[in-house]
Amino acid sequence: MPEKTRKIKKVQGKEVRKPPLNRKLLIISITLAATIILGAVLYQLLWRASEGEVKFSLKAAIIDQLSEDFYNKTFVHTVTNILNESGFKVEYYNHTQTKVEFFKGLAKGNYGIIILRTHAALRKNDSAVDFFTSEYYDDKKYEELQSKGLLVMGVLNISGTIKKYFAFTSDFVKELEGTFPKSIVIAMGCQTLNQRAGLAMARAFVDVKKAKVYIGWSSWVSVSHSDEQTIKLMKGLLCETKTIEEAVKNIGTDPVYGASFKFYPESAGSLKISGLIKEAEASGFSMKLTMPKISYMVEMEPTKRFNSLATVKYSWFRRFSPVKFAIFNFLISSASAASSRTSFIHFSKSPR
Repeated sequence: MPEKTRKIKKVQGKEVRKPPLNRKLLIISITLAATIILGAVLYQLLWRASEGEVKFSLKAAIIDQLSEDFYNKTFVHTVTNILNESGFKVEYYNHTQTKVEFFKGLAKGNYGIIILRTHAALRKNDSAVDFFTSEYYDDKKYEELQSKGLLVMGVLNISGTIKKYFAFTSDFVKELEGTFPKSIVIAMGCQTLNQRAGLAMARAFVDVKKAKVYIGWSSWVSVSHSDEQTIKLMKGLLCETKTIEEAVKNIGTDPVYGASFKFYPESAGSLKISGLIKEAEASGFSMKLTMPKISYMVEMEPTKRFNSLATVKYSWFRRFSPVKFAIFNFLISSASAASSRTSFIHFSKSPR
């Protein structure tokens, strides 16, 4: 073969030959890629586990729908002081605030203790117990919620004076947006834990919306008795650190109507609120971070920092690596006949 031909082939060979890979740079790039991918997976797993963990909130709500007709300053101040001394931040809502829209957002408030000082009543057919709001009834308002059985008309009769309010059902509670994370719900109204009709409301709060325990009255109860005994209950639970069962058993029955406090579920009998408080304090649960909007900002901030770091690293190894990488719906079953969707409270003095 002529010398010129051999030289040309060698030159051509050099032209088609690929330069050797920089192994060190390749190893660094692969390591960075693996680190970022593994970090992203671990972060998501840990973040979701933390997000899914139910925490008890050191925030309490006193929802005083009765304040229009039966305002009790002593009750409000006494219960607020008991809660404050136990480390709770208390939010009080009077009758001007406790309308339908307020209750629609209740499960997003992140309350550890919820005290419902509201009227409650049996349906005409004694099939269910409904809780009154302070919003006057209007059959042209919330038509969809009414047609689906989430709202009903509550009729209050005090010594012949008739008032009609919107009342919410257990199905309304089930369809709330949000949950009641380990919450203690104290329902002060009549029949709120009637052992037949009232169980649906208790199950809505506990079984569906994740409250820890629901406490209510077994029958009709007077306002004064409910106020006095709820103060006694709060002292037992928070000041004397009694279990749910011990505190409830210590409550007297209504001398006129015979109602007694009950709780649901039975498995919560050994629960102590002091234990939940310690758990909240140990987890670093700050009172300033309890509102959903603030909590969202705090949770998202680490994600932003992580994403920024990941973006820088990914851009770096992609640029220099010889290896290329490719990256209140309120829906419920149909409602029953309108005549059976009306709750009544009928009394001459002061039951609930």
